[in-house]
Amino acid sequence: MKNQSDYVERFTQYLAQCERSFSEKINFLLEHNVYQYTCDPKVSPEDYFELISGLSTSCPSTALSFSMHLYTQWGMQHILPDRILDGILHTNMDNKKLFGSLNEPGIYFVREDQLIPEHFLIHARRTNDGYVVNGVKKFVSLEPFVHFLPVYCYVDNPLEHEGRVAVLLLRKSAEGISIEADWDTISMTESYSNSVRFDNVHIPHTDVLLKEKDALQKTNVFAYLFRLSIVSAYYGIAQKAYQFVLNYCKERQVPHTNRTLSFFPGAQFSVAEISMLLEGSRSQIIRYCELLQTFLECKSSDDNINIISLMTKEIVVRNAEQVVNLAMKIVGISSIANKNILSKLYQDVKAGQFHPPQSDVAYEMIAKHELGVLTHRTRWL
Repeated sequence: MKNQSDYVERFTQYLAQCERSFSEKINFLLEHNVYQYTCDPKVSPEDYFELISGLSTSCPSTALSFSMHLYTQWGMQHILPDRILDGILHTNMDNKKLFGSLNEPGIYFVREDQLIPEHFLIHARRTNDGYVVNGVKKFVSLEPFVHFLPVYCYVDNPLEHEGRVAVLLLRKSAEGISIEADWDTISMTESYSNSVRFDNVHIPHTDVLLKEKDALQKTNVFAYLFRLSIVSAYYGIAQKAYQFVLNYCKERQVPHTNRTLSFFPGAQFSVAEISMLLEGSRSQIIRYCELLQTFLECKSSDDNINIISLMTKEIVVRNAEQVVNLAMKIVGISSIANKNILSKLYQDVKAGQFHPPQSDVAYEMIAKHELGVLTHRTRWL
């Protein structure tokens, strides 16, 4: 398998040739087998960061949405037994079928016994030959290309040894599945994160991923990989803005002088601040990657990976928005022109603050941990 720099370089060259549609971008990644990247057991979190951030410098929407497949596929290999992986993952590897994200932030901070059934978007009822599923999964990134949908379901009638929450795998081609094309945003427009509705969809026992009472705890790895995907994509946005403004400063002639913008202190100070923000973000991401690698190897650590992952997401997303704002300050009013790359990056980077968990939740969890008042899977309840 090629390394991440090869994939990034090929993708960058492909997009530089001419304007590409979203479908063409995704098909390019499929044809070059990027969808298999996280199936390689040698891939590290830092490798993954370099891949997603590199792709994001060319197209943030494509990088972010494609990462939802990659991290879900990666996480499944860490928690599922081979008998399930062989029937789901490995047998479909040559068919270029993508996974939707399992991530469901609403259940990460409460215990199972605190779940309110009416608030759960997807319900499952046990039958003799599997489950029948009803509900809706919102924000399915890359929906037109997704085939597999792993979902958390609230089980209305679990067996005594089973949990109330099960992880089931739905296939989008199954009877009873329909698409609600409701993705309509100014940010990450091309991610096509539509809703998928389930009406009496039958799930056989072979597509039951987790049903034990500790199912929620087993899926923590998906939250950590999801946050790595988020910070990688938004770091790429910041990098793209920085590279654009560096070139702009070197080329932009200041009227009535014989100097480019690079020689003026206002631009210099802003460039210095951007450089420090980027360095701070990268250092934090590498720190998180090292901790995540330790977690994936099932080694003990004195650090709390959940808290560090929340800190990393907050720092990187906030810094990325600051970088874009500073870049626009340097460029001036032309940065808000529709044809200026910074106007598109400004729209995309705004989505960062809405990726779960949002800042108020993250700050609460971090503060409670530092103050020693954090209770397992509870907020103010």
